[in-house]
Amino acid sequence: MCVWQRRQFSLLALFFQMIFLILFSLFCRYIDPLDDSKRIYSGTDYPLFQDVHLMIFVGFGFLMAFLKRYGFSAVSVNLLLSAFVIQWAMLLRGFLSKQFQETGTFTLGVPEMMCADNSCAVVLITMGVLLGRMTPVQFLLLAFFETSFSVLVDHIVFNILHVNDGGRSLVVHAFGAYFGLAAALVGKKKNVMEMDEQGSIHHSDLFSMIGTLLLWVFFPSFNAAVQEPEDARHRAIMNTYLAMASGTVTTFILSSLVDNLGRFNMIHIQSSTLSGGVAIGSAANAVLYPSHAVAVGICASFVSVIGHAWLSPKLEKRFKLYDTCGVHNLHGIPGILAGIFSIIFALGYEPESYGKTLYHIYPHFEGGPMNGERNREIQAVYQLAGMGVTLATAVVGGLMTGTLLLPGQADRRSADFQSDSSEMSQWVQHNWRFLEQELLERERLHEIY
Repeated sequence: MCVWQRRQFSLLALFFQMIFLILFSLFCRYIDPLDDSKRIYSGTDYPLFQDVHLMIFVGFGFLMAFLKRYGFSAVSVNLLLSAFVIQWAMLLRGFLSKQFQETGTFTLGVPEMMCADNSCAVVLITMGVLLGRMTPVQFLLLAFFETSFSVLVDHIVFNILHVNDGGRSLVVHAFGAYFGLAAALVGKKKNVMEMDEQGSIHHSDLFSMIGTLLLWVFFPSFNAAVQEPEDARHRAIMNTYLAMASGTVTTFILSSLVDNLGRFNMIHIQSSTLSGGVAIGSAANAVLYPSHAVAVGICASFVSVIGHAWLSPKLEKRFKLYDTCGVHNLHGIPGILAGIFSIIFALGYEPESYGKTLYHIYPHFEGGPMNGERNREIQAVYQLAGMGVTLATAVVGGLMTGTLLLPGQADRRSADFQSDSSEMSQWVQHNWRFLEQELLERERLHEIY
């Protein structure tokens, strides 16, 4: 491998970081402490931000550590991409803000930090589809392009269409999943790891379960973090809590039923137990009855387990569509389900049931401060439009990004590239690989004795 190939990641990352430094210097400010017209800090904001932050850096990282020969890279590249996306997403949202259009600068606070973490989740979900098939350089470019698309969609969905997607199931989970699947469809089998490398072993599955448990515990905070007012935030926490609980029990039931010997499948336990939190997300602030949240969790886990058991193998066999972490069944299908439920609940509840929180959830309903003219039926149409815009942009953006990034790697057939490919994909130091091999050997000896 030539010197340029060995240094291209460092040079590219340095280029981006210098650009970010310049942009932050020119356009970004903190909120003026003397400006009483803006909410600088809320006592409930930072604890929720901490929960979401832990989900991003620890939960997602360990969830993707199930591959026996990709554990170090899964966690470390997760850290790299999150730190990169935080900066780029803050800048993009700042440039799209009304404040920037009026003053030429924008300010940052805890709410902006929460939104930046949401953007991290988008990229990490896509990373789960392509895990093991891209180099750090490709992942960095992917994060740059995908964050640009996702922030634009976020702006359209919330500031133009005024869709209720309180837990961000559409603009985070569904977008990230279908962006990654579209990119994977371009690469197809050219960039897929060998089956032996894709497998898991006892300790890698245990690490992944740590990620699952962290995500499970903090998922109510994820769905409630950006909700306003406190009444809607409280509903989001309770609804997510119940949907996760019912979904987890349903996952264990179905996991045993779809196995010929009645065993539990670790893939289902690591993934489908979280699907209830995804499916309730879009309407987490709007669901008014506990039984409805429980029903959403049951439906989400049902489609997730069925997806793992039957849909994913068919997609691999027929379309050569390889989804390393089963993202389609955890984020994709439940994300679409969340959009459907948001339409159902927008139609099903009387507006008067929400009291004063109605115009926070649906700001353009008739009679509100925005002088809107929407009713339940019109809002449902906008919910459907938001889902369509999200999915269309995700697929088109994923196809474009995949075409740009994936085939170039697959078409190179030199012996040097083949021998260096695993090293580039692993992105670990020699002593890291040695340590991982030692752990595998210990695992093998443990099974023997």
